This record gives sequence, C-alpha cells and structure tokens, in this order.
Amino acid sequence: MARQQGLRLALRSILLAAILLAFMFDRPTANAANEAQPVKKFHLYATDGYVTLPDGKSIYVWGYSLADEPGTAVFPAPPIEANEGDAVEITLTNIGPKKSGIKRLAHTIHFHGLDTDQANDGVPHTSQAIQVGESFTYKFTASHAGTYFYHCHVDTVEHLQMGMYGAFVVKAKGGANQAWTGGPVYDKDYVFLLNEIDPVWHQAVEEGKAYDRTNYQPRYWTINGKAYPDTEEDPTASISGEVGEKVLIRMINAGYQSHSFHMHGYHFQVIASDGRPLPEPLTKDTILIGPGERYDLLVTFDQAGSFPFHSHNIVDNTNDGAYPGGLHTMIDVTDPSSEASPSMTMTLRFKLGSTSVVVNGKTVAMKAAPITIGGTTYVPPDFLAEQLGATVAWNAGKKVVTLTKARMTLRLAENDAQASIDGRLVFLPAAPKKIKGALMVPLRFVSETFGATMLFDRGKGEIVVTGTMKIGSSEAGHEHGTNSSGTDPIATPITKQPGEADGNPNSLTLLIDKAAFMPKKLTIRKGQTVTWINRDSMSHTVYDLGDSFSSRDLPPNQSYSHLFDQTGTYTYYCSIHPSMVAEIEVVE
Repeated sequence: MARQQGLRLALRSILLAAILLAFMFDRPTANAANEAQPVKKFHLYATDGYVTLPDGKSIYVWGYSLADEPGTAVFPAPPIEANEGDAVEITLTNIGPKKSGIKRLAHTIHFHGLDTDQANDGVPHTSQAIQVGESFTYKFTASHAGTYFYHCHVDTVEHLQMGMYGAFVVKAKGGANQAWTGGPVYDKDYVFLLNEIDPVWHQAVEEGKAYDRTNYQPRYWTINGKAYPDTEEDPTASISGEVGEKVLIRMINAGYQSHSFHMHGYHFQVIASDGRPLPEPLTKDTILIGPGERYDLLVTFDQAGSFPFHSHNIVDNTNDGAYPGGLHTMIDVTDPSSEASPSMTMTLRFKLGSTSVVVNGKTVAMKAAPITIGGTTYVPPDFLAEQLGATVAWNAGKKVVTLTKARMTLRLAENDAQASIDGRLVFLPAAPKKIKGALMVPLRFVSETFGATMLFDRGKGEIVVTGTMKIGSSEAGHEHGTNSSGTDPIATPITKQPGEADGNPNSLTLLIDKAAFMPKKLTIRKGQTVTWINRDSMSHTVYDLGDSFSSRDLPPNQSYSHLFDQTGTYTYYCSIHPSMVAEIEVVE
C-alpha cells in the first residue's frame, strides 16, 4: 500500500514538472514581449526658416521640420503626442540651414521633464551631438502622462531663442480624455506654448554678427508662435467651448521670462505641475509660470461669453511696443440651449492644393483647389457662397461676380481692390484674380463678410471656415460648384447694385480689424463720405487728432460715418487703443 502511494506521488511530481517545463518553453521571454510592443515613431529634421509676426515683420529662425527640406523649419516645432506606456522613437536628422553663410551647427533634442536615460537626454557633453548630415534616434518609454516640451540643448541660450522648441504631451493610457490615467476627465484640451522673441538676436544670427547675450530685450511674446491679434485666428492659440464643458489647458513656458497669466470670467483648478499631479487641486484665476515650468489648468465653463486670457505683465501684451499684442487671447463660450434661431453650423475644411473639401464631416469636391498668393488664400466664389447659403450671379463681360445672402449683396470684380457691399465701396486686402481660367476670390474676406470665421488648424494643415445657415435653406449641402469647366458661368446680367441709384456711389467703407484701421493711409476727394465698420472682436473708436470728428464707442459690427467737406490731411486714432493710428488725405 505504501509502495503504491509512493508511486502515485512520483507520477504526480513528474506530471507537474512536465507541465511547468511546457509552460516555460511556450511563454515568450521578457525581451520578446518588449520587441512585440508597438513603437510610436517620429522623424524630425533640423533646419532654418522664417516666421512672420502680426505687424508684418519677418524674422529668421532655426527649428525642427517634418519635411526633409532645408528652410522649412516650423515655429514653434511640431507638437508631439504619445500615450502613457508608449515606447517612443524620435529620429532627428540634421539637414542644415538653407540660408548661405550660416554656421552649420550640431543639434540635439532634449525632452524637458521626461526622465530619459543619459544616452537619450540630448545634452551634448553627456550624449551625442548630431552634426549636419547625421541622424540619431532617441528611444524612451512615455511612463508618466503629463505636459512636457522638447528643445535643442546645443548652445541652449541661442538655439532655444532661435526657435528650436516644441510641445510634447503624454496623454493617459489609450489616449483617454483624462489628465492622467485615472485622473480628472475633460472634454477637450489645449496646449499653450509660451515664448518671447528678441529680434536683435535673430538678426545678428542671420547676418553672422556677434551680439551681447547678457543684453536680452524681447519685443514680441507668443502663444504657439502667434502674438495677438493672430492668436484669435489660430484655433490652437485661442479657446472655444460650450457651457458645461470641462477644458484642460496645458501651459508651457519655453522662454526665459516669467509670465503671470490671468483668466477672465472663470476660475480654474491647477491640477498638475511639471508633468506630475498635485496632491490637491488649487483654485485660482491667475498663475505665475516661470521659465521651463508647466502647469495643467482645468476649467469648467459655467457661463457663456467672450473673455480674455492674458499675461498681466506690462510689456507681454505688446508687439514691438504697440498695444494690444503679445500674450493675449480669447475664450469664447456659447450656450446651445439659448440659441433660438433655426440655423445650422457649416464647417468647411480646406487644404491648399486639394479640390476635396470636408463639409460638416463629408468630403465634397470643388472645381479648383485653394491657392495662397502673397499671404492671401483664394478659392472659387461659387463653392464658398453656396456652402454659406448665398446665391451667385456672374457678369462675364464685366468680369464681376455677385454674392447675395439674405439682404446682403457682395460684388467682386477681377483685379479690382475695391468691392461693393450693398453699394458701399470697401477696400480689399487683395484683389480677386483669374487663376487657371477661373475667377478666385480672397477666402477670408468673403467668409467674414457673410459672418463666418476663418482659422488655420496648424496641427492638421487645414484652413477652417465656420459659418451659419438657416435650416431649410435651398443652398444647404451643395456638394460641388455648379461649373466644372474652370471658366466663369454666365447668369443673369448684373445691372445696378443696391445703393448706386441713391446719388452717393462714391461712399467709401473702411474696415477696423486686427487692432488696426485698414487701410492706414487713404486719399479721397472732397465731398466723399467714409464709413468705418468694426470687424474686430473688441470695441474701437474713430477720433480725429484735430477734433473735427469723433465716433462713439463702436462694438463689433457697428459703424461710424463722416462727410469730408474740407481738403487737408486728417490723422485719426482709437481712443481705447491709441497705438491704432491712420491717415486720410482729402483733395479737390
């Protein structure tokens, strides 16, 4: 009996050992598991380029690009996003500058706030510096969800100021809308990457001249590379939402100065700092963010309205000394429950060079692709008008197109820098052009005339036009332009425009937009009337320096008119924003 029990125990031991050996041989090793893990890969190219500031000045920059082409540096660098737990590989290739006479310097990438090992830290005296023509692949695991940034660590004082920096965001596992895995949830998030620009440094680098690095005097301050008022036109540098939404704002200071940011209309919770959750959230409406710091702010929109979000430092709100500018943007919050008018939102997403347009999520075609000439983007007028609920009429003989929506009539002519809105003459920033046989019109001007907005989605490389159309409009949902031949169709001939028969066809309309009078200088004839229309998002006034005329406060979309019955030169300004100055010369 005892012998049988011993035999059974021996057989049982042999069976368990066999099972254990089978499990060990069938189970993948730790290295094999790591090799099977998906890797998120990116490729950046170090080169140079130029950036245009709100006042039209162009400055030379260094940076990173997604294109293997010298001179294509993006300012700031492309944002990089990974999820918690991702294995990340970022290859940097130094392709050198496009501009001749520039030193061919080494570059690196340092991931600021990420706890990488020494070889992947991007500091040249402890890890590899990448020379022109060389590449290096940084490898690490994004182990902590949070807000970070990356920058070149070669001669950091100069390279960071020249533009070699970008946002790096690690989201919660699986990309969940949580501040960190298991943390507070949000509906959408924004990254605000702050920096400042000293144009003297940039000019010295461009010209190969020495400069004093202890004399740092910035003249521009930027959010995601944009300074106000350009921040309002970039959906990455302004905030929008609806009542009840929770929004996470990731603040990153990649510059050398501290900034005190204040939010109007709401208080926010500071929930994380430098890529790590705070033990308890801190409720504030102003936060001081120092160089290299990052803060995550969570705000719940509990009221509708348009509110500023800006730095409270004195000079941060200027562009080369002119106010308003710099670190100022807006928060626009709507309340869907209060919308009484039966209308629908039309969102059009254009890409330069592509005839495919995404309209409310559906891809449709138009006859000609958008094209940018001299900073102005042009599109076919019939497609744009139809999507925004306007009707189109052409006069091929006079090369004129007329767009009508509700009670508004817009008349545009080929190569004519003056348009007519309900019979009033308006100066255009750029004239309509005939391109490849088709008349093309300025996208921004036409969109804003019909109450739509135009923004540039830098992350997707798309131009986004958003407007409203009454539900039930016969023009809603057009999938393409009515003419695919590339030539102007001929419709009902245009005769007189509204207002032309009232005896005042020479009335001129000027625009107030982007904190500026447009145009800044104008010559008119004695006896002409000038009407200023405020198309900006804030109030302005029209005050003559010689006190011969002055307007009341002009909120957005309000106007003011004055008859000039005396010759002379009139300098006028905005009493709210006195750096806004323009001039009208009146001649016989």
